[in-house]
Amino acid sequence: MRALSLSLSLILTLPSVVLAGFIPSRARAQDDVESRQVTLFAVIASKDDPKIDPKLAKISPQLRKLLPGHGFRLLSVKTKRLMRGGTLMVPLGGGLTATTTLDDALDANGKVKLKCEVVRQQDVLLESLVTTPPNQLFFCDKMLPNGERLLVGIGAR
Repeated sequence: MRALSLSLSLILTLPSVVLAGFIPSRARAQDDVESRQVTLFAVIASKDDPKIDPKLAKISPQLRKLLPGHGFRLLSVKTKRLMRGGTLMVPLGGGLTATTTLDDALDANGKVKLKCEVVRQQDVLLESLVTTPPNQLFFCDKMLPNGERLLVGIGAR
């Protein structure tokens, strides 16, 4: 398993609800200590098909930098405000799901702590604990049996 990170620009380009403009700044600052808007998405990267899903066009330079010579297809994406302990799940197909759980919205070092898992029924295929600054995108990378790679992206703002 490999872990990769990029700027959060990807999260804002994927379909999501942007709430920051509707919450007064003082309320938003307090809310950031207790919760985060979290985006979870999954992408298949393949060397056999160099095409990039049009939904990923805005972040294609970052993806190509992560995995040169690959094509990318978006499987699923979800954004939701999570309180500590809250979980977000996306289906990946073939009985697979990806989940992320918000462990800490803002630790003593100003970082967000998340747990990422890819599961098939009860079998955990990938598990990663992520500690990242807010507005930083993080990728978990899993090689699949067919030679493709599963990139699970997580970000919190």
